[in-house]
Parts: sequence; C-alpha cells; structure tokens
Amino acid sequence: MVLTQLNTFVRIVDAGGITRAAEQLGLTQPAVTKQLRALESDFSAPLVVRKGRHIILTPAGEVLYHHARRMQNLVDQAYEAVQEINRPGQGEIRVGAVSTVALFTLPRVLSSFTQEFPGVRVHVHIGEIQQALDGVIRGDLAVAITTVPIVHPQVESIPLFSDPVRLVVAPSRRDLLPSRLELADLAKLEFISYQYPSRFRSFIDGVLEQQGVIPRVLMEFNSHEVVKSMVKVGLGVAMVPDSVAREDIDQGHLIALEVSGLPPIQRTTSFLVAKEPHRSHPLQAMMRTVFNHYQVPPNLWPHWYRSQSNAEPSSFN
Repeated sequence: MVLTQLNTFVRIVDAGGITRAAEQLGLTQPAVTKQLRALESDFSAPLVVRKGRHIILTPAGEVLYHHARRMQNLVDQAYEAVQEINRPGQGEIRVGAVSTVALFTLPRVLSSFTQEFPGVRVHVHIGEIQQALDGVIRGDLAVAITTVPIVHPQVESIPLFSDPVRLVVAPSRRDLLPSRLELADLAKLEFISYQYPSRFRSFIDGVLEQQGVIPRVLMEFNSHEVVKSMVKVGLGVAMVPDSVAREDIDQGHLIALEVSGLPPIQRTTSFLVAKEPHRSHPLQAMMRTVFNHYQVPPNLWPHWYRSQSNAEPSSFN
C-alpha cells in the first residue's frame, strides 16, 4: 500500500496537481487526496502546499519525492532484470541528451546500436545539461551525453571527444572582412549568438572577455542550428561547435575563420552514467557501443565495467 501511495505522490508532483494526477491514474480526486493524506500521516509532516489548482512541495515533500523516484526506478529495474532472464537480447534503455548531441552526435551512435542490438528499445530524452545530470542521478536515465564534462560524486563522467568551437561566416560575407582577422576586429563584427543565459553563451563570452573582446550581438537564438542558418544567409558571424558546423564547412556553405591571437576554444562531449548503476544488459550494450564508436581507452571506463569479466554483453549476440 505504501508503494502505491508513493507512486501516487510522484504522479501528483509530476502532473502539477491532484486533479490532473487523478485523471492520469484513472482515480477520483478524493481517492488521490486520501492517499496523499495517508502519506503525510505516516511521515508526520505536510508534503505539499496547495496554491490554487497547483501544489508546491514542502522541504519534507522534496526529500520524499527524491526517494520515491528512486524507489520507482528500483522497481522498474527489478522488473527489467526478471524480464531479461526470459527475454535475452531484449529490453529498453533511456538515454538523455542535450539538443546539440541529439541532432549531430547521437544519430550515428544509435544507428550502430540498433544494428547490433535490434531487440533493445531506446528512449531518448532531450533537455538541458542539468536535466540530463538529474535524470542520471535519480535513475530516470540510464546514461546521458552532454557537451561538457560533469563533476558529481554520484556520476561517472567519461570524455568522448573534443569539440572545437569555430568562428564561421557565410561565403558571401567573407570578402567584406579583413583578410587577416585580429582580436580587435572581433569587436566590430555583428554576432549571431546562442541565447543568454546558457552554459555555451557564458563559456564563449567568458573566453572573449578574457581576450578583451565584447561581442556586438545582433540576434540570439536557443538553437545552434538556427544560429547557423542565420549566418548562412549572411546576417553575421557566429561561434558554433565544430560538430554543428563541420558538414556545412566541408560543403562550402560556411567558412571557418582564423583569428590571430585567439586561443583554441573547445568543449568536451562527455558520457554520463551513475557510479553504481543497475548493470542491465541494455546498459552494458550501450556503453560498449559508445566506447567502441569513440575509441574510449579502457583506463577511462568505470571501474565496475572494466573489472567484470563479462563486460561484453554476449547474451545480446
């Protein structure tokens, strides 16, 4: 009964209120309210505060929600582990990714994965870096790929590849710029930038400011793809990751500019997994695919993955 009440509590929080949670669960509103009251009685603490039709978690509610989500994931993992016995080679895995990774990095990885492990369903959740980290910590996500390394006591962050940041311009505008760009020239250019605030924007602005450059931002967007599109039609220059611009540079749709005196700028795309994850076959299969694809050396693998003799998920072959 307590597990049912905890599941209902999580649904209330995720749905943003009792009424919507009741609709999703197929229960009456009084029945959902009764379960919530029972939990509050058991824990001798109020868990939510009602604000109109919405609810706000109390400090006790925040703590319980975190543990309830972990319990849900443990139950799901137990179910998956039992199913793996009866259905070797099958299963599912939840992967988190930021939008840049989902657009330009993940497709090739998933293509290799689905060819080698066709019985595994992959659920990709696209969000911000913090959402990916939180998902791995809670167990909502088995793994995540982010555009920066993460330092957290509950998470392994494994570097996959360095992604240089390029200053790009449309071919039609290249002749309008000095043949040799200096740092001082950057302050005169009109930039199409990633939106502020964001990690990428703060990172780029910080590097430029260290070199004494305050960029003139003409437009800003929340998508590298849109930023790149604006540059391609000649609206300005932009700093974009090489993974985003490489194909257009190779095809001549964009030109990468070198700036004298500007140090190399790059990010490190990284693979996140919990330090003590549920070691399911789908997880090990995904790790094998990613590590093989990016040729990650064994000394960077998580210790449990490196040390176990059956790190190769042979049951999927």
